[in-house]
Order: sequence, then C-alpha cells, then structure tokens
Amino acid sequence: MSPRTRRILAAVVAVIRPRGHGFDQPIDGDVLDEMERFFPFLPWPLRLGLPAGLRLIEFGPPLFVRRLGRFSRLPPEDAAAYLEGFQRAGGLRAALLLGLRTLVLLAFYQHPQVLSSLEVDWAGRAEDLVRRRAEIVG
Repeated sequence: MSPRTRRILAAVVAVIRPRGHGFDQPIDGDVLDEMERFFPFLPWPLRLGLPAGLRLIEFGPPLFVRRLGRFSRLPPEDAAAYLEGFQRAGGLRAALLLGLRTLVLLAFYQHPQVLSSLEVDWAGRAEDLVRRRAEIVG
C-alpha cells in the first residue's frame, strides 16, 4: 500500500472506529496494519477498486460537500458528516463506505485490547468447550 493510500485509510479509520465507552485505546495504527494485512485476501476487483475509492474519498469534498480541501485534513466532525453523506448517497459510494466500515470494525473488534475491555476470551472459551466436550464423551 502506498504511503498516500495509507494516510487516507488512517483518516477513514479515525472517523469510523468506535470511541468512548472503553473504546478509546490508542490502537488506530494496529487497526490500520491489520486491514493492510487483509487486503491481499480481497477479491481482485476490490484490490483494484479500493485505492481508487480511497482517492475519491480524499479528493471528494469539493465535489460532494462544496468544501475546499482533502478528507484527511477535515476536522473530525466534518469528516464524519462527509462519510455519512457517502452512506446516504447510495450506489457505489455507499458500497465503498460499507466495505471500509466492515474492514475497520472487523480489525477493531478483534484487537486484543478491545477484546479485553469487552471481557471476551476466545482462547478460554475454546478451552472450556473442549473440556466440556471431553466430559460428555468420556
């Protein structure tokens, strides 16, 4: 991923990821890294289209909200409203935002700090299930 694409994606992550209620861990970089690791597994049309879609998000404010500047430089409230406009627009813009939101939330909610704050212990749960299964079989 190019540095420019990564910068745009970092701005998207900053807007989309949950905040408050115990979710204020400084993990945006980890979420971004996890998303980047997942990109090679996307279908080829998405691997080609995603960078173009991110450029559309970055350079779209003059076109979509009549505001000069780039998305990555918008204040947080304006950036969130801008992405909400993508969602309301429907079509390819809404599909792009839905895909990005899905990737961000998957990476965010699988982060160890977030799982810990939610008191989710997948390894412990797996051990409990194996132990219960062994009790039933044995």
